[in-house]
Formats: sequence, structure tokens, C-alpha cells
Amino acid sequence: MMTKTQILKTMTGALILLIAIALLVFWEAQGREIFLMDEVLVAKEQIQPGDAVAGDLFRAVRVPKDAVVEGDVPPGEAGGLAGMVADSLILKGAQLSRKQLKSADAAPAPETSCFVVKNDWIEMCTSSLRRGDTVDILSHDGRTDFGQFQVAFVKDSEGREVTDAQATIRAFTDPDEGRANASSPIHHIEVRCEWPAYKAVKDYCEKSGAGVLIIRREQA
Repeated sequence: MMTKTQILKTMTGALILLIAIALLVFWEAQGREIFLMDEVLVAKEQIQPGDAVAGDLFRAVRVPKDAVVEGDVPPGEAGGLAGMVADSLILKGAQLSRKQLKSADAAPAPETSCFVVKNDWIEMCTSSLRRGDTVDILSHDGRTDFGQFQVAFVKDSEGREVTDAQATIRAFTDPDEGRANASSPIHHIEVRCEWPAYKAVKDYCEKSGAGVLIIRREQA
């Protein structure tokens, strides 16, 4: 017959075992997400620069804490997006950052406009280039850097916009391989910038007779 001490030890051991099992179940069910992951907003579809944003354009997902982008918008603040527009391209599945937003009535950059980079000015241009991308424009030998430009349009030889032929193949990280199928070959592009920046490119191409290198920057 078990003594009171033995019974107490047995009950204590069983209790510890039950607590351990409960903690394990809790960790697997919720604890991992609560302690190791944060909830963020990601875009349901691609959002172009200048498009109005609203909470229903995003969904909440959990990601590891070290993968949260700077300036993230918590799902609880989605209602505060009203009156904001995208200041840069927001890719489908990408986390939303406050750095990508601006007030709808914010003034545009001073003296900016769209300017054409002609086909015969382009020495090299990646076929993955699309509207909303940011590019570096360099002289044909790479020695002169004309700065960064936002791509307003990418056109084919008929003046039609070049897009992805199959948008569904775009990957989360949006590598160039995700833009492998274009609707048509790129002929020329239009960039949005101030006149002096564009004039420097224009003068170089017209006076030197050489083209420029248009290098697409990967999204942060």
C-alpha cells in the first residue's frame, strides 16, 4: 500500500507531466507565432504609384520578427490608410511600409514631368523593366552616372505598354525570372524626373552619338 508521501510524489509527477504537455501543445498551436512572429499587412494585388490605398487592399499575415520591413503598418492601423496613395510600386504579396505611402493631396516633386528615352539612345536595357521601377542611367562606358529615375512607362515599337504576359508567375521576391514573359519587346521608355536630369541624358546621347545603360534596381 502506497504511503501519503508516495501518493503525493506520484500526483506531483503526473501534474508536471500534464503541464509540460499543455505547454507543448500551446507552443505548437499559438506560442511560436506569439513570441517569434509579428502580424503585418501584405498587398493582395499589385498597387501602382499614385493609386489610392485602403485597408481592403491588404491582408494580415504573420512573418518572423526579423523579416518585418522598416516602417511596417500593423493590421490594427489598416483603417488609417484612407486618404493615402502609393508613393512607389507595391508588389503583390509584399509587406506594406509607411515609406511607400504619401498623402493624397501631397504636392508632386517640383518641376517633374515624363520624358522619353528614345530607342536609339538605349545601349542596354533589361527586358524585365516595367512601369514603376527605379533605374540608374549610366553612360555607355559606365563612367558617367546620370542618377536615379522612376520609370513612368515601358513601350513597344507600336507605343503600347509592355507588361507581364502572365502576371500570375510573379514570385514573392519579384526576381527578374518572375518577369520572363513580356507582352512584347521593349522599344523605348519614359521616365519621370526634373528637366535638368533628363537634359543631361539627352545632351550626352545627342552629342556623343552613344547610348546609355539603363539598370533596374531591385525592390528593397
